[in-house]
Amino acid sequence: MNFIKKILIFFILPVWFMFCGYAGGANREHTNPGSPGPDMHHQSSPDKDDAKTGLFDGFLYFADSGGPYLKALPKRFPSNLNSHELGRAILGALMEGPSNPALAPTFPPDTRVMALFISEDGKAWVDLGIKDGRLENMDTLSELLAVYSLVNSLTLNIPGVTQVKLLVNGSDVATLGGHVSLEYFYQTNMLIVK
Repeated sequence: MNFIKKILIFFILPVWFMFCGYAGGANREHTNPGSPGPDMHHQSSPDKDDAKTGLFDGFLYFADSGGPYLKALPKRFPSNLNSHELGRAILGALMEGPSNPALAPTFPPDTRVMALFISEDGKAWVDLGIKDGRLENMDTLSELLAVYSLVNSLTLNIPGVTQVKLLVNGSDVATLGGHVSLEYFYQTNMLIVK
């Protein structure tokens, strides 16, 4: 009996205390996540993780300043936006113009997005606010680039949007600047993109 007590005291109890101490320490780490632990410096912060997973890479289409075509400019957008919110963010960024000096805006800086409507069957209507109802100093090419910069930016970034119709100041108009008909819905055109 004496021998069993000695084994219990010298071998089993210390192992039991070590285990209890380890488990207690583990519980303290889990119940107090704010306290710094040994691996705290190796973990990325939740804000950085959210920033990485909360954005998606889209593209805006602007005129190439050296040629008669559009070029895609990468742009990050929040991934939690619904189609309408994403459309408004895309159009707002498009109207701000490109951050790359090799690209040119396709709309004058005073052009405003008055409204955006997206139907369940993939059609989008964009109402542009344009002073005097017409874009001045536009030839056929610059007008085509303007139309398709907007159409491609929406159809290639918003799932389900397949065609876009442009309105000006709340009304159907013949053209933006006198050359390209706005009577129809426009679809993605990658032939104008280089």
